[in-house]
Formats: sequence, C-alpha cells, structure tokens
Amino acid sequence: MGKIFILYGPSASGKTEIQQQLTSPLFPRIITATTRPPRHGEEDGIHYRFLSTEEFQHKMEQNELVEWTLYNSHYYGTLRSSVEEVLAGKMDANSIMDLPGVLALKKQYGPYIRAIYIGADLASLRKRLLERGSDPAEAAARVAKAQGEELSDAYMAHADIAIWNNDSTDFAQTLQQVRDYIAANGSQK
Repeated sequence: MGKIFILYGPSASGKTEIQQQLTSPLFPRIITATTRPPRHGEEDGIHYRFLSTEEFQHKMEQNELVEWTLYNSHYYGTLRSSVEEVLAGKMDANSIMDLPGVLALKKQYGPYIRAIYIGADLASLRKRLLERGSDPAEAAARVAKAQGEELSDAYMAHADIAIWNNDSTDFAQTLQQVRDYIAANGSQK
C-alpha cells in the first residue's frame, strides 16, 4: 500500500518549493479540488480539479471528500478517491494541507499518513512574504498567525517530524532532510 506524505506549516515556510522539488512520476502530488476559477495557465486535473460550488457541495454531502475548507469564499478539499487510489497502489504521494486537513487524514487513514511540519523563523517568514509581493497588512497578519498558532508546540505536535527551513539554513539541506525522512518511512523502503 502507498503512503501519503503531507507538508504543513506557516505561509512562506517553503512547503510549495519543497513539493515542487519532490514531485515526480514516481512520487506524485495529490490533485486537490477547488471551487475557485482557474488562474491563467492552470489546467483542470493538473493543478486542481476545478468544480462548481454545487458540484463541490454535492461531493461533501456524498462523503466524497476526506477534508475541506472554505477560504476566501471558495472551497478547497481532498477527494476521497484520490487518497484511496494512492493507498491502493504501490507508490507514495505528497500533498500540502493545513492542520485540520492533516488531522482529518490521520484520523481516517492513520498508518498510511505521514505529516511533515515545515517551519521557519518569524524573520524568514516576514521577508519571504514581502518578497513574494504580499500586501504588507496581509503579510503582518500571516506572521501574527504563525507567531500565535503555527509555530507553537501544540501545532507542531501532530507532525511525525519537524524540519526547519530558515533563511540561515541551506535549502538543499532542508530538502535532503525531507527526502531522507520519506526514504526511511515510505512504502518502498
């Protein structure tokens, strides 16, 4: 059976960059669903499964989603079929989720889910958020959320491993720590 490795942590901790480096035909990314419209260049089934609000809500009612959230007036969620396809196969997969998503998957599929917390210090988070063009007020709100919640021991306690990706850390070392953890805990070991 395959396993799912979930990256979670504060905004700008490096989860997306790590996922981009890890994802390959042998370690695919789980494609999640959303009701937001596709952005320029995004394709259905590659970046997201783009659904209407009615389709998404129907899937919620039919228990076809393992987890979901409402963010900026749009739903985001993970299809049960996507998770169970990985678990029924021989390959592992990866995903990025928030903590409620991690908890939902661990509750339903415990032994096959590995949560990797990706953290960074406040200075690194603030700098990255501003460098990526975030509105200063939005960046301040995200840093405050990280400080008050996402960098807490209670938030990290649900991780199988915590890996730090501060600006003072070589990204290649961070990525290697993640790869080493996956190699030691994947279904192919």
